[in-house]
Amino acid sequence: MSDHRPRELTLADAITALNRNLDLKSVLDLLVDSARTLTHAKYAALHVMDPQGESVAFHVKGMDEDTQGMIGHPPGRVGVLGRIPDHGTLAVENVRTHPAHQGMPDNHPELGTFLGTALTVGDTVFGYLYLADKPTAFDEDDKHMIVALAAGASVAIDHANLHRQAADRERWLEASQRITTEMLTIEDEEEALQAIVDAARDLAKAATAALVLPGVEDRWVIEMADGEGADMLLGLELPQYGRAMDVIRSGTGIVAPAPPGNHVLKEVTDYGPSLYAPLIAEGKAIGLLLLWRDNGDEPFGEDDLSTTQRFAHQAALALSLSELSHARNHSALLEERERLADDLHDFVSQELFATAMQIESITEDVDPSLQKRLAGTLDHVKRAQHEVRGVMRALAGQRSSEPIADRAQREITLAQASLGFAPQVREAQWPTLQAAVNADATLGDDVVAVLRELLSNVARHAHASELHLWVLTQDGRLEIRVQDNGIGPAGALKRYSGTSNLANRALRRHGSFSLHAVHKDADQPGSLASWNVEIPN
Repeated sequence: MSDHRPRELTLADAITALNRNLDLKSVLDLLVDSARTLTHAKYAALHVMDPQGESVAFHVKGMDEDTQGMIGHPPGRVGVLGRIPDHGTLAVENVRTHPAHQGMPDNHPELGTFLGTALTVGDTVFGYLYLADKPTAFDEDDKHMIVALAAGASVAIDHANLHRQAADRERWLEASQRITTEMLTIEDEEEALQAIVDAARDLAKAATAALVLPGVEDRWVIEMADGEGADMLLGLELPQYGRAMDVIRSGTGIVAPAPPGNHVLKEVTDYGPSLYAPLIAEGKAIGLLLLWRDNGDEPFGEDDLSTTQRFAHQAALALSLSELSHARNHSALLEERERLADDLHDFVSQELFATAMQIESITEDVDPSLQKRLAGTLDHVKRAQHEVRGVMRALAGQRSSEPIADRAQREITLAQASLGFAPQVREAQWPTLQAAVNADATLGDDVVAVLRELLSNVARHAHASELHLWVLTQDGRLEIRVQDNGIGPAGALKRYSGTSNLANRALRRHGSFSLHAVHKDADQPGSLASWNVEIPN
């Protein structure tokens, strides 16, 4: 008994050391090192597996990094390694003579003695512990010791996982609170949406993250992306019968070892483990968060999905609150404008009117030499009255009397700074449009808003060097057409880029809005946007 006492104490020390550590990688490295020391094996390794049996990590002791690099991918569950039971151990006196031996990988040292056991955490096999090349055969004490060490490591791994999950949840919670604050304070909605994607990618340790939002005509488009391959993802439309759309329709997120399902976008087929989390607000999906890791990286687990889903719900709430906040701010602004208009009418305008009447009444009673000066003063007062009335009309929401051609040209001129070039107006039937605006003043506001949004979308998303514009009126209809030579619709087909608003404006006027690629060139297909509505006769 006394011969085994020192080694038992070392085992106890090893298990204690494992459970003092809360960093998973450190626990696994210490486990492999302790197993090698306790058994006097030359080599020790731990092959970590995911629930599907795929390799996640490989920790080795006793072999230099150059040799590991030449061997390459860790061995799979084949040959002798495939005979290791889920419970107990497998001890082999000589690997090379075992019936299941299938040879060694290129550049792998030849092995003699071997001992293997499964490492179970909870009810799941976490990985397999390999020991090799002990000077003598692995005995019963080695087997008992490795089983005991694996049991102690199982508890340490469980603790490390719980600590990591708690830390991850705290980081996700902090990010959720930050995103909510930003959504309510940042005026640029695209900047706030990009913050959601950036935060999710960082927190999930993903290679790439993307945000899908609903666009026009029931299409769901990747509108924001960050990480590897982000540029090729922007503007891609989800296949209607793919798993991503299933997630949107069901409102239930999924994880997969690779991008899941049939009809998958070819642009994501090279990614590794994936996670899809819907953004749910008021019982329906208003967006979809996509996360991908590289091939060979640790797969997403159910804990990752649960944490990401809570973040996605918070992001959805932030989006809804942002919309409500903007709507309320706009409503408050309109109310304030009306109040100012009333004040100008009740106080300033009335005072100016009274002043003008007094000047007129005393002009006839003064010396002729002063009459000219009073007449000049009266003109100034009347001009002030006119200006105040103009401000009152504007504040009260009355439409500008400025010609629609001038208002449109101002938008075109302002767009040059963001486009980097001057739009080319191919045809514009301003007189006919002006007649329609005279009949319905709100049409002028719609025209200006549509021009502003179409030009802005090209500037933000198309990467174009040319833009052509048509304003056409025929048979009681108005069409505003914008064509560019950029990369295609891309990220412009999104809810927050204004395309939904453009479609809604068209519907209110018994019309339609469309945006599609022109396909003139493979690299620069260009896009064509058309806003076509009914106008007054």
